[in-house]
Amino acid sequence: MEKSRIEGTRRHQMGYSTRSALCGRMEYEVSSLTKKTLSMGIPILPGDGGKHVRVYWRAGIAALFMLILAACSTTRYREAADRETYQAIKAKSVGVPGMDPAFTIEESPMPSLDDLPIAGGPPEFLGEAAESEKGAHIVSLEKALELAVQHNRSYQAQKESVYLNALGLTLDRHRYTPIFSATGGGDYSHTTRNVAKSADPALKQAFSEAPDMMERISEMTGTPAHLLKSYAALVAKTPDIAGIKAGSISVAGEDSVSARGQAGVDLLLKGGGRIAIDLTTNFLRFLTGDSRLSATSALAGSITQPLLRGAGRKIAAENLTQAERDLLYALRDFTRYRQQFSVEICSDYYGVLQDRDTARNNWQSYQSFKKNAEREHALEAEGKRKQSDVRRLDQAQLSNENSWVSSIRRYRQRLDSFKIKMGLSADAPIILDDHELDSLRESGIIHPNITPEDAAKVAAASRLDLYTQRDRFEDAERKVKIAQNAFLPKLDARFDITVPGQPGTHPQHFDPERVRWNAGLDTDLILDRKPERNNYRAALIAYERARRNLELAEDTVTLEVRDSWRNLDQAKRAYEIACQSVELNQKRVEEQELLSELGRATAQNRVDAQNDLTAAENNRTAALVAHTVARLQFWRDMGILFIKENGQWEEVTDVPKP
Repeated sequence: MEKSRIEGTRRHQMGYSTRSALCGRMEYEVSSLTKKTLSMGIPILPGDGGKHVRVYWRAGIAALFMLILAACSTTRYREAADRETYQAIKAKSVGVPGMDPAFTIEESPMPSLDDLPIAGGPPEFLGEAAESEKGAHIVSLEKALELAVQHNRSYQAQKESVYLNALGLTLDRHRYTPIFSATGGGDYSHTTRNVAKSADPALKQAFSEAPDMMERISEMTGTPAHLLKSYAALVAKTPDIAGIKAGSISVAGEDSVSARGQAGVDLLLKGGGRIAIDLTTNFLRFLTGDSRLSATSALAGSITQPLLRGAGRKIAAENLTQAERDLLYALRDFTRYRQQFSVEICSDYYGVLQDRDTARNNWQSYQSFKKNAEREHALEAEGKRKQSDVRRLDQAQLSNENSWVSSIRRYRQRLDSFKIKMGLSADAPIILDDHELDSLRESGIIHPNITPEDAAKVAAASRLDLYTQRDRFEDAERKVKIAQNAFLPKLDARFDITVPGQPGTHPQHFDPERVRWNAGLDTDLILDRKPERNNYRAALIAYERARRNLELAEDTVTLEVRDSWRNLDQAKRAYEIACQSVELNQKRVEEQELLSELGRATAQNRVDAQNDLTAAENNRTAALVAHTVARLQFWRDMGILFIKENGQWEEVTDVPKP
């Protein structure tokens, strides 16, 4: 299962790389095609008008390709977000001692366990469960910390929380940079209208003069007058019959192309001011009939600056200031979490070894009782032992066997839980290194030489969470001043300027002689101030609450340090007592063995001596682990436990002076 998870992670990464490569290739092709499209000179309309339409046609094609390109540009957005976010984290990390210098939220590939040492033969003290550890990989404490830092799910979630906080800061910073905007649109329109056609006036006059002309022809030629008059009357009626007098109406179609666009830049100043510049343009071209062309443009700018309410960097840029400080708080909290996480992993690691050692001690005790019971049964058969004493040993043997089986179950359960905490599967074939516990026994306990009073003073100067509480108190104080500023009336200075374009067919030409500008003041007395009143009162309450929280944090730090020192001192005494108890009970067991050989030992004394020895050995291991963990917790609560990149801590050899 572990190998399948590793392969799945690798396939996911390979798939991501393949998609990135394909998108990169598509971006190159689309970019090349866009350049070719813009370089094409395909005429659409004859004359100068076609040149303008061709510009808009090219722009439309380019916009279409940009939309296609956007589908593959998401990788660039991700990389840009990571680059800016990591830069913000790196810059803030300088002021956070112990912060991970190589912070990243990229998940590491699941490691291969093949490079780890292999366990030898199955340990006898695990009984039937020993086969599950045959050929298992041995994980040292340093390797366990490295695996947990890279693959623990909760640890990854904490890193992502820090990243999201920094990502939000990049947006707050972006609001104080020039923000560009561009909008546009285009239309192709077809309209119809009625066109009236009147008769030709000269033709109508010629038809109306036909009767007089026929009379003159009759006088000159001698043609019968009645025939010519009839013909003249018919000619005179021809316009009415043909509809020449009334004229005619026809339907004409008209096609046109229009486009509009707007581009601008907006800059928000940290002092509260705002600068805006906008360029607008409109284009209209008739494609049929009279190919008229019209284009208009305008360039406008404005500057606004608050003078009373909302004026000044401390007031106007409050959201940015708070976002900057929130990221600093998040880094401190994460550094504190890293300390707690490493101590927790160390505690669990030694806890697993402690359970393993307990299983070994219980097995040895069980074997001792088993051996003694066999010998006592032999002596009973010879009549040298009482049946009651032998039965007592049998009962002790059963009790020790039950304790041994239970300790194996606890050990395996705790080992599986620790595998999951390291980010591995519960089926991962690993065991922990017994030499880590042996090294602790050889070195003994390392007890710091410092008083609880001095330790509390060091913590007051070193604890990052205490620094955060002090800064939050400053935040509350700053917000009271901001709420006070809201009572001031609004008074903004304003300046506007507009440069119109020259009328005609060239939208890029502006007329500086027709500039329009105005300057003035805008005010609002804010006669209804109940919202401001409530916000101010709430800010005062938040200020008092922050003051109390700071006092509580200082007292809590002192309490935690003193409690850690007491736990450490108790663990030291418990270890010393456990060592003495082991020596004492070893002598008791040896004494009972000698008495047993002489036939003078009682079953009760032998059972008690062996059980007490087993308990003393288990207590010694528990006290040794407890003191080691308590020492790390003491350094952590003092704020001087620094964690390396791989999760390993730097051993404290010289306690700083308060």
